[in-house]
Amino acid sequence: MILAVLMQGTSPLNAVRYWGDGFWDLLAFSMQMTIILLAGYILAKTPLVDGALNRIAARVKTPFVAIVVATLVGGIGSWLNWGFGLVIGGIVAQKLALNVKGLHYPLVIAAAYSGFALYGIGLSGSVPLLIATEGHFLQDAIGLIPLSDTIFSPILLITSALILLTLPLFNAWLHPKKAEDIVEIDPASVAVPTEPPLSSGEKITIAERLNRSRLVGIAIGLLGMLYIALYALDGGSLNLNTVNFAFLFLGILLFASPSHYLAALADGIRIVSGIVVQYPFYAGIMGILVSSGLVVSFANIVSPIRWRPVGSSRPCHGASCRRAGRLSGSHGVSSADW
Repeated sequence: MILAVLMQGTSPLNAVRYWGDGFWDLLAFSMQMTIILLAGYILAKTPLVDGALNRIAARVKTPFVAIVVATLVGGIGSWLNWGFGLVIGGIVAQKLALNVKGLHYPLVIAAAYSGFALYGIGLSGSVPLLIATEGHFLQDAIGLIPLSDTIFSPILLITSALILLTLPLFNAWLHPKKAEDIVEIDPASVAVPTEPPLSSGEKITIAERLNRSRLVGIAIGLLGMLYIALYALDGGSLNLNTVNFAFLFLGILLFASPSHYLAALADGIRIVSGIVVQYPFYAGIMGILVSSGLVVSFANIVSPIRWRPVGSSRPCHGASCRRAGRLSGSHGVSSADW
């Protein structure tokens, strides 16, 4: 707000208006980001994934290999879904630390989370998926950009491969050489997960039986997978909504029991609660940037190219750009007008 007032000559009251008007502009995007993290978290908590991580950790015997494995698991998981990668990275790091003698625990945790570097160019990369989704908030300005030009472009695929090849080795090289510098995990600090006991005295209702039925959960999960298969056969392309849909129903399928899935969901809600409030504030800031003309001023500062309003041969900047803008319902500038 202060920058809009000082740089653009926007009145303080108008700056507040721009902020409030834009506050809810990213509601759909906020929910999409929430689902990405939540679906990834739930998938990482499924028995199948947990069993696979146990088998991987059991085969690792040296600290060098443990650091490499933690980095690869976190990196590949983050490439598939950044919420998934964040969770399985921490889980596999803990399992490796309990299993491998002489492993520096702080480093294996850091190594697992370093794989998060791949999230932005992976299957759940927010920007690539968003601009490939029909109806996204920048479509009037940039149109739809397919994933073949972003995530699956040769340059980004090569970049991902190089990170997966070099980052594990770099992390392993950082492992302390002296025994006195190594900090191992304290097994007593690891909580053992327990399931709440079923009360034997209470009568189980039909609704509860359905909620605990593996058949119901598997049927719902398969229904979602069938839709994804039909969508692919019909020539549908990957976008933010289809990726979220696939991960959401894959989690239901792998948990099988709806009650177990809902328990993991309730636990995951704590993880995503910040996004629910955080993204509307981002949208409010974006409203100020766009409506005041700050976004154009910043672009002029970092680029020698001057923006021109549609139909004009003269460049503009600052207040003149704001006056020339044609953003519907505001006094600002839209990127679709340049």
